[in-house]
Amino acid sequence: MTLKYSKYSKLFGRDVIIPLINELNLDFSYYGLITIGGQNFTVDYDTGSPDLWVPGIQCSSSQCGTHNQFDPAKSSTFVPSQKNFTLSYGTGTVISGYEGRDIVILNGISVTNLTFGIALVDGFNTVYEEDGILGLSRQIGRVSNPGLIQKIKGKKVLNHTIIAFHFGRYKLKVTDKSFMNLGGIDVNAYIGNIVYNDLINQTRYPGTWMISLHDIQVDGISVGGINSSALIDTGTPTIIGDITQVSKIHTMIPGSYFNNNLWWIPCNTNKIVALVFNNTSYKISPTELIRSSNQSSSLCLSKIQGDRNGVWVVGAAFLSNVYSVFDFDNLKIGFAESKVF
Repeated sequence: MTLKYSKYSKLFGRDVIIPLINELNLDFSYYGLITIGGQNFTVDYDTGSPDLWVPGIQCSSSQCGTHNQFDPAKSSTFVPSQKNFTLSYGTGTVISGYEGRDIVILNGISVTNLTFGIALVDGFNTVYEEDGILGLSRQIGRVSNPGLIQKIKGKKVLNHTIIAFHFGRYKLKVTDKSFMNLGGIDVNAYIGNIVYNDLINQTRYPGTWMISLHDIQVDGISVGGINSSALIDTGTPTIIGDITQVSKIHTMIPGSYFNNNLWWIPCNTNKIVALVFNNTSYKISPTELIRSSNQSSSLCLSKIQGDRNGVWVVGAAFLSNVYSVFDFDNLKIGFAESKVF
């Protein structure tokens, strides 16, 4: 699928709208364009990680053959490095290769000498359409140090160092648009007011987009006992949380079923799950609770699953229902009800 920047123009000043693709139209993952050394790539815009990487021309993994691959020989501005890298993601996926520096362009904003990873081993499943990942967290990365947005902030070319996301919900309306705002907020992308949350000052995951999750509700009834930290992660399709609390959520959804350490829910459920941040409740459309169906039954894999990590990871299952704002200047995350286009 071809992406073009020209479809969306500037909001005001240097603020821009960058189109995103809703991967496989599953409301599961969203990706956009980036240019490295004059070569175009699609990348997952990921607030849950700090590093930028794309497959290299010498990548040995079979999945690299289905993606664009960075060729150093085609870039006159590429600077090689003697450093290797290995990155691990929450799914257990491992990416490894070597580092280099080059000119990186995001929607017309150019950053010179940005360090990025050139993957020689790509452990991601071939089902993913995007070539690589653009880390958008605030933390210091193993590869991209500093990251792309931090470098753009230093150039002072934006009105504000803000990124904001409107994730389209294909399952709700096939024409719903997906895009990222860079440098400002699109007042036409949401309903009501944006309510902001201060980032949590913690040492376990320094520099991440972590805020307080106060409660979870099912049809307006509190699950109780949440009051936890939540990593807001645009690169995660699901919602991952405390095993006990996730179990409580599903017991409040009639017909839920636990099998092989996974929760399944009725494909036609009409239960409304809501997450509460800063005393504001944000509803998740029932269609966004469903990840995949079981061919032999009326049950679908739930997008809310349990983990023993102790920190909630809140991904696209929630973020597709809100307009989300990540403010690098004031260290806040804001949410408002998303408008369907």
